[in-house]
Amino acid sequence: MSASSKPLETAFAVAEGSLAPEASGGISIRVGPGAEIEEGTCRLVQHGNISIGVYRVNGSFHAIRNHCPHQGAPLCRGTLHATYAPGAVGEYRPALEGRVLRCPWHGWEFDLITGKGLYDARGRVKTYATRVDEEGIVFIDL
Repeated sequence: MSASSKPLETAFAVAEGSLAPEASGGISIRVGPGAEIEEGTCRLVQHGNISIGVYRVNGSFHAIRNHCPHQGAPLCRGTLHATYAPGAVGEYRPALEGRVLRCPWHGWEFDLITGKGLYDARGRVKTYATRVDEEGIVFIDL
């Protein structure tokens, strides 16, 4: 592996090995009935000046800040898909199926679950813990 591919390898290792965020015990925001959020779609929630996208992927809910760290694009207007992990020339290794959010402005990719940017070792978007109560209502825990 070349020195230039090391940051990408690190980014994918973080995304593939990390868990979803845990609640910090702070504020809870009511999103609404989970049944109203279709698989692979997003519902935007506003809390003060913070916009958060809540996605349903493989039956689980994930929340990510709707702000790309590159130039401030509304990240959740981007597409949700898979990507390819770094590999040898001509080698295509599909990765992170259905959980990669691509910025609509410049195509930067982020893992929806961890917020890890898939372009370098340090980039990241804030993610939030979600939970579903006994009535099927989704909440974001800040």
